[in-house]
Amino acid sequence: MDTCSHCGVELPPDAMFCPSCGRRVDAPPPDPAELLAVVPSREPHYYGLAKPLLVLGVVAALLIGGVVVLITSSFGLGMILIVLGVCLLPSFAAGVRRWPDTRFARVSLTTAGRVRDEADVAVQSFSAWSRTGRDIVRMRRQQFQLRRDRDVKIRELGVAAYADDGRAEELKRAAKELDRQIEANERTIERAIARARRRVRKERATVAQTEVIEPKAIEPEVLEPEVIEPERPTEEDVRRKPRKAS
Repeated sequence: MDTCSHCGVELPPDAMFCPSCGRRVDAPPPDPAELLAVVPSREPHYYGLAKPLLVLGVVAALLIGGVVVLITSSFGLGMILIVLGVCLLPSFAAGVRRWPDTRFARVSLTTAGRVRDEADVAVQSFSAWSRTGRDIVRMRRQQFQLRRDRDVKIRELGVAAYADDGRAEELKRAAKELDRQIEANERTIERAIARARRRVRKERATVAQTEVIEPKAIEPEVLEPEVIEPERPTEEDVRRKPRKAS
């Protein structure tokens, strides 16, 4: 059975055209060099997604229009426009990921990643400082109570020393113990603040941009040859030099 010289499909009897590619069966086959020279280019089409720039323009228009309507006329209509603009942001992000080769897409992806990283750092910083703030408030309350108890002990110490009733030494020890607890609480507060600062700096370092410093070209140093001058004999060396026998 005959086959098509173009696509290789089997031909029915007395066929004039190939049922697969539609070419005449008696047409000469194409030159292999021409087939290699023609490179078909196809651009992918994503149904249901618009170009990112168009979506961004619609989002900006909805947000600006919603704010204007919200301020000037209708609160409900303005909020609806703003919500619609926010709902289109995922479509914009999906479009940017579908067309990552354009400059606008690359800038958008970089900016989105930067904003996401900064948001993560802000959340971690807020969590660290909020937890540290609660601990500091609790310890400050303890400090306030300890200082009140110490002031009471000091006043009682003055009365006991004036009355000479034998309670002075006990009150001194109690006041010193309260001072020790106050100092320990202050150190604990300082350590908690330092720990929160370290955590924030660590989170900030993960998103900090790396500065690339190009090394400077160092010219080779040309060393001049050192000239060693012969030592000149002194007068004492000349006098000590033995004379040749005549």
